[in-house]
Amino acid sequence: MTTTPPPSKLPTSTPVDSGDQPWNHRIGHLLWEVQTRVSLLGEAELRDTPLTLPALGLLDMVGVWPGSTVSELSRRTPTTQQAVSQVVARLEKLGYVERRLGAGRGVGLYITDVGTAAREQGHRREEAYERKVRDLFGEARFQQLKQLLEEARELLEQ
Repeated sequence: MTTTPPPSKLPTSTPVDSGDQPWNHRIGHLLWEVQTRVSLLGEAELRDTPLTLPALGLLDMVGVWPGSTVSELSRRTPTTQQAVSQVVARLEKLGYVERRLGAGRGVGLYITDVGTAAREQGHRREEAYERKVRDLFGEARFQQLKQLLEEARELLEQ
């Protein structure tokens, strides 16, 4: 009878080069992979703060559109209302946003002074990781990519 070795003794697999796989060249996969890697850079830059990239994005939105509801924020982003609610709940616990009764529109969200300070710190961190991406790509390719992504966003919103 053979026995299975304990997990620490199992052989580890060697990563396989997936470059020849058709899915590896599809736009959806490429966008997902690049977005994930850029997000990892951003999250690493924010690691010693209570912010995440989605939280910083929502702080920006509440700062620009004070009094917005969770429903309104979810309509402005490609994010579900449930996901927005979860991030907003976390921002509330941190004291970065507060809910206030609006005029006939339900409960609106407002950024607090502490939230404004966190947002400013988050922007400095965001600029730092964007500089890293810019340095990796070089200025010309970075600007090309940025322009293509802005055009893609506009086309896909239609």
